[in-house]
Amino acid sequence: MISIVQSTVTRQIKDFAREAGFHAAGVVRYEKLEDAERRFLAWRDKGYSGEMSFINRYEERRDAFFAETSGWAKSIIVLGVNYYQEEKKGSSKKGSDPFWNKRGLTPFLMTPFLTLGKVARYAWGADYHKVIRARHGALIEKIKSGIAAQARFLSSIDTRPLFERELAQRAGLGFIGKQNQLLSLEFGPWLFLSEIITDLELEEDKPHRGDCGTCRLCIDACPTGAIVSPRELDASKCIAYLTVENPGEIPPDLAPKMKNWFFGCDDCLTICPYTAKSKETDWPEFRAGEGENPQWVNLDEILSIKSQGEFRRKFKDSAISRINKKQAVRNAKRVLSAGS
Repeated sequence: MISIVQSTVTRQIKDFAREAGFHAAGVVRYEKLEDAERRFLAWRDKGYSGEMSFINRYEERRDAFFAETSGWAKSIIVLGVNYYQEEKKGSSKKGSDPFWNKRGLTPFLMTPFLTLGKVARYAWGADYHKVIRARHGALIEKIKSGIAAQARFLSSIDTRPLFERELAQRAGLGFIGKQNQLLSLEFGPWLFLSEIITDLELEEDKPHRGDCGTCRLCIDACPTGAIVSPRELDASKCIAYLTVENPGEIPPDLAPKMKNWFFGCDDCLTICPYTAKSKETDWPEFRAGEGENPQWVNLDEILSIKSQGEFRRKFKDSAISRINKKQAVRNAKRVLSAGS
């Protein structure tokens, strides 16, 4: 049974999380999620994970993680950061406006002039792994100095074998939609999720019980048919996978369906009715600077990059650094071929 002291400590930690800038915070008990793992392994057995080595090595990573945390971990603090930005219709930076933006047209009315590739919102600002890691550090120090100096913590930002959307739903941050993303009643589908594992025994939140009802807009909107059924995604067909995680060539039957996406894809998120709840992020690290147009990359510039080192330097502060020069060139050529 959770005591009054533990309940008070939990509230204090959530207050500290808000002071650190996190937009959502909840707590779950540290435990193995056996049902989630069974669903995951059944999904992987269908071949839906593609060539993502970190997923295909799940058992090895899981065993190492539980060996590292067993015996001391009691609770998981689940955190959400709103990263949403509105699309910019133009730019004050000379030469960076897409041809169609200047004329109020859409890209596919002007495909012969397609020299820019589109970037998913999560990569418009600084690399979220680095940004959130720093905020985790500040939050942990705040908890240590204000509550429990000897407490133990372990940070995770897409780095541990955790079912973080399942954890987020259990922590009350939202529910998992048919496109398999967490949907927040306050921020829509635009939350970066992360976790802090701790030896503090905290008060667990109640899970969110929402669902999408009969809506299937995301399923119908997916250009490559990657959402095969509610909450079941064939990642090997997903544009986000094909442009980021896929190390090889893009299948010729899927390439024409990928439109002008250079890095990632937001189609199933932007069409979701919960996007109506989105609001501009207040984290400056995720906001574009004045005069920038972060939703596009210049494909001619990508093709002119001479080396992997030059590519790394250009995108060192961006999530685009998750791909290498070879993948970037592949993506650029595919977008350009779509407009030829």
